[in-house]
Amino acid sequence: MEAADPLEYELQKEISNIMIQNYVCSLQRDFEMKLWEHQNCISTLNRNWTQKVSEIAVLQDELRCILNAVVSSESGIHPYQSHCSLEDRIIVKMKDDNEPPVTEKATDTSDVMLDIPDFSLLKHMQSEEITNFLKSEWLKLRRQHESELHQKTEELFRVKREYAKAKASLPLKKEIELEFIKSKLLQTISKLGEITMRKESSCFDCKENEMMCRLKDRIGMLLHENNCLRGLLVDKRNEVKHLCSQVPDAKSQVAQHSLSEAKLLNNFEKVRAELEDLRIEKHLNNLLDSSIFREVFDDYENQIYDMNQEGSFLKELLNEKEDQLSIIYEDRQKLKYENNQLVSIAGSIIQHHDQVNLVNDELLMFKEKVCEQELLILETKSEYNSMKRCLYEAMQQIQVCKQEVLELTENLTSMSIALEEAKEQNASLEATIQEMKKTPAQSIGSYGGQTGESDLASMEKLSKAYSDFESRLAETMKRNETRLTSIIGQFNPLVQQVAALRKKEFWYKQIIEIKCSNLRKAEAEVDVLGDEVDTLLSVLGKIYMALDHYSPVLKHYPGVTEILVLVQKVLKGENI
Repeated sequence: MEAADPLEYELQKEISNIMIQNYVCSLQRDFEMKLWEHQNCISTLNRNWTQKVSEIAVLQDELRCILNAVVSSESGIHPYQSHCSLEDRIIVKMKDDNEPPVTEKATDTSDVMLDIPDFSLLKHMQSEEITNFLKSEWLKLRRQHESELHQKTEELFRVKREYAKAKASLPLKKEIELEFIKSKLLQTISKLGEITMRKESSCFDCKENEMMCRLKDRIGMLLHENNCLRGLLVDKRNEVKHLCSQVPDAKSQVAQHSLSEAKLLNNFEKVRAELEDLRIEKHLNNLLDSSIFREVFDDYENQIYDMNQEGSFLKELLNEKEDQLSIIYEDRQKLKYENNQLVSIAGSIIQHHDQVNLVNDELLMFKEKVCEQELLILETKSEYNSMKRCLYEAMQQIQVCKQEVLELTENLTSMSIALEEAKEQNASLEATIQEMKKTPAQSIGSYGGQTGESDLASMEKLSKAYSDFESRLAETMKRNETRLTSIIGQFNPLVQQVAALRKKEFWYKQIIEIKCSNLRKAEAEVDVLGDEVDTLLSVLGKIYMALDHYSPVLKHYPGVTEILVLVQKVLKGENI
């Protein structure tokens, strides 16, 4: 058990290193992809926003030039203003009634903003669901834009008809229209100035930790504002066309604005396609990591199962060898007993010739058994050598596993360092969230306050998602640790079996050596007994020759003659 403890600890450390390395690598890839995506989105939005603001500034300058031209052309019409002040008020009132108030526009913008969906839900969807969702949202926005464009065109034609009627009925309506256009131009110039000032006063910081939902909301707001500005510019361009011929460049400016808007939409589509590709790549990377991790564990399980099978097979072989050795031991005990009998028979071979014959037969049988036992010993030695080779291969596999454990421990240290760095980044993120919460809300306007609150909410969501991910990582680590303990529990009996097999191997080796020495001693004793029997037979032959020489004398002794007959039969090999 003391030798199995370091192996258990090393295997546990190896498995935990693999698990932590896989999860930290996946976490690092996710954060790097999100950071790169946010940086690209923020840079593209900043470029588009600066382009739009520069174009709006150019349009503001051109509208000021148009306003100056209208004011200069208005110098010959001032004497008539006193006669038609009442009519001017009526027409201006009609125009103001036809236009929606500023509060309604604000509510429309707020409604448009509320219609923008929550893009944070996209991370819980699959790739096909995300594409279908984005296509449906794009179709909704497109239908909404077409309906608004249709309404604006109808309003434009209605205003044109009213303008034609007023022009036909009132000769001085041109002056009224010029004043109305001047007021409208002043309003548009003031709105464009507010937009440029809003850009200067807005706190649009290019931070790396802004969320995708805020960018989607900002894009929706820009699209809505661009639609509103495009409608206003189209109305003013058509009205100024009929009144003065000095604004031929307004149409080209509006076309440039529409082209920039189309570029913005194309950029948004590219960003969305890149986001979908990155999500698919992330999903494929997760599947690849899980498949590699599963294959590694399957290989380890197969190796452990093969080692268990080999251990059981070796155990069965050892049991068979034990049975064979017990049989051999019993045979040897029998042979010892027979040797003792042979010694007693050899001592009384002259008196008991039957016992001498039995001893000869038993010696032949014993020699055959010795040959058989020698063959069995050779077979056991060959099996012992094969068993030794199997044990050597198992030890080599254990050394390879130890090397892999050392490599995996090094990977675990690197993964733990990466995890500590991720924790430090999370702590810095939480500190920045707390500092942003403590900053006073008076330093930013209403628009900036809403963006700051959305930034705080997005950052809190990010920190919450990171904490959830940490909890899931801890749970998976606990599950893998339990699995590691179970694997170690399966591996310990195998180590114990290897130690037991080594002990049995040493014991059997000693037993075989002892039995071989005993067999050699028994063979030497049998050879000595055979030599003694031969000498006794030769002595018996000499005694027979001497007695046969004195046979005429010994005929008078009947007992001696019977002994001589028996000795003659023994020498001839006949049975008595």
